[in-house]
Amino acid sequence: MRQPRAAVNRIVPAVVGASALLAGTLLVATGGPVAAHLPAWWPTVRPDGALLDPATLSGLRERGVGVLAGSVLASGLCALWCVGRFRAGVRTRLPLPVPDGALRIRALVGVLNSRAEAVTGIAGCHVRVRSARRRRLDVLLRVRLDADATPAAVLPAVDALVAEAQAAMTPYRLVTRVRFSARAHRSPHVR
Repeated sequence: MRQPRAAVNRIVPAVVGASALLAGTLLVATGGPVAAHLPAWWPTVRPDGALLDPATLSGLRERGVGVLAGSVLASGLCALWCVGRFRAGVRTRLPLPVPDGALRIRALVGVLNSRAEAVTGIAGCHVRVRSARRRRLDVLLRVRLDADATPAAVLPAVDALVAEAQAAMTPYRLVTRVRFSARAHRSPHVR
C-alpha cells in the first residue's frame, strides 16, 4: 500500500514540475534574441505581446463554462491531493516483525487511553500517536487530573504505562510527551 502511494507522490510533482519547466522555457524562448534561432515550428509571440491570438481567445470564451469547470475540477483534485499529503504521515497500521503482523494505531490509542484513565487521580486522557521516520512513534498524552490530584502523584503510574507501551512496541521507539491539566476548583458564588 505504501509503495504505490510513494510512487504517485514522486511522479505527480515530477510531471507538474516538468510541465511548468517546459511552459516557462516556452515563454522565455519565444521572445528576445533567442527567437531568431528557434525552429520554424516553435510558437512565437505576436507583435502585440499576447500569447493567444484573437480566434483562440474567442473560442475559449465560447467554451467558458467548460474551461471554468475543467479549471475548478483540476484545482479541486490538486487540493484533495495536497490534503492527502498532509495525512500521509499518519499510518493506520504499523507493520510488526512477525509474518503478516500489524498493529492498528487506533488499538494502541484505545489501550493507552483506557489504561491511563484507570489510574487513580486521572479524570480523563486523550492520546495521540503519530508515526515518524525510522521506526519512531510520537505519542502525546493529554492527562486531565482530578480536582485533588497532583502531577507528582500521578506521574509514576503514567511513567510505568509508557514503559510498558515501549516494551510492547519493541521494534519501534516511543517518544512520549505528557501534558497535565486540571479542572479548577469552583469558587462558591456569594449573593
